[in-house]
Amino acid sequence: MAEDQQKFRSDTSEAAELYRRYSRLEQGIFVREQSTLTTYSSPVNFIEAMQRPRHRWFPYKEGFSPSFVNDFLPTASSAKGGVVFDPFSGSGTTSIVAGERGLDGLGFDVSPLTNFVATVKATTMNAKELRSFRKHIAEFSGSPLIAVAAQPDNETVKRYFEDDVLNSLLRAKAFFKEIDCSKTAPLFKLAFLTAIEPFSTHRKAGNGVKRKTNYAWPSAHKDSVLALKEFLVKQLEMFASDIEQTTDFRSPIFRQRSCLGEALSDEVEDVSAVLTSPPYANCFDYSKIYMSELWLGDFFASKSDQNDFRQASLRSHVHATWKERYQKAGSPVVDEVIRPYIEGQSLWSPKIGSMLSGYFADLGNLLNNLKPRLRQNARMGFVVGNSFYGGIPVATDLLLADLGRSQGYLVEEVRVYRGVIPSSQQYRKLGDNRKYMRESMVILRRP
Repeated sequence: MAEDQQKFRSDTSEAAELYRRYSRLEQGIFVREQSTLTTYSSPVNFIEAMQRPRHRWFPYKEGFSPSFVNDFLPTASSAKGGVVFDPFSGSGTTSIVAGERGLDGLGFDVSPLTNFVATVKATTMNAKELRSFRKHIAEFSGSPLIAVAAQPDNETVKRYFEDDVLNSLLRAKAFFKEIDCSKTAPLFKLAFLTAIEPFSTHRKAGNGVKRKTNYAWPSAHKDSVLALKEFLVKQLEMFASDIEQTTDFRSPIFRQRSCLGEALSDEVEDVSAVLTSPPYANCFDYSKIYMSELWLGDFFASKSDQNDFRQASLRSHVHATWKERYQKAGSPVVDEVIRPYIEGQSLWSPKIGSMLSGYFADLGNLLNNLKPRLRQNARMGFVVGNSFYGGIPVATDLLLADLGRSQGYLVEEVRVYRGVIPSSQQYRKLGDNRKYMRESMVILRRP
């Protein structure tokens, strides 16, 4: 394998051909290096959102900041009557910000978890509904929580909690499952979902979970029921306060739906702007990283639910076997240079090459479907992260810009927001080509 990597780095190798291709792509694309620092304060990071009403209701680390969305979206006058669309809406930041600005927001996502989170974050209440919500909070605070909900049918998830903590979570779940109010019950469930990782013995790390080195509840209470109740009441009171303070809000629409396929639904019409962040081609499996929330939240009841979720998702990981689809919509650079090399190496998964081909074919399909739904001169921003496999960078930003150009879009720019370091060993292999390890926004425009 070392010989293969050395060969790949030589001037006559496939690496030279790849970098020649990248260089040709860059000749027609304006790459603005806004920042190449490796930092968590970048606008494509979710940290700012945790300080903002509604956005802070769920710590979705894969999201970006509200100010980033505000900077990108068109003015209310130029977007009047149109739709701000996010085809990979996650926790709903783009559409929530659109709603804050009085615009019509629409978000699609295949994840039942994030679709639920985004939908609940768009909750509005009148004075009577708020009083009822606060009454339920008070009742929960004083309840002994006697009833216990059923355990999830997943042994791995159950192992992520101490027995008494899991029991406390299920007692809180039993309480909100009995709430007969279409607006209050989902808010309780969302608060419950935010408690799962803080009270777990494990934390999200990379493409999976790891045991916490310093496990402790986020409360001084020694009794797990009291500790959990304290945490949830604080979350619920924050929800109520945010709803009360953000009355001038146009609720967006969220759908648990794929943006891929033969055509987009009729809701996606007269689109004035698109701002989205597709899952990165980094083998990150959302059905694994959010396993506890998906099972304890009853979004998954069986392994088939997990498989269905994976089949509907963008081909960004190797934990599913997809049928070939949208083969004419992919990237020639990936199919002709990157994939053949990767499939000739002994990497940790033999599916990585096909995953990359499928990833760009899926994005090409989306670009094709979006074009007739966009207003003239409508801008689209795709926040993407480049990846690294087998000694070579996969410059997703350049490759996506090239896909857009091949389908008749104007490439406005590739705006680099921060650098990414895969690992010290892999980083050294890149040499002068480290510039390709970055997170960027690809900005396309329909002519």
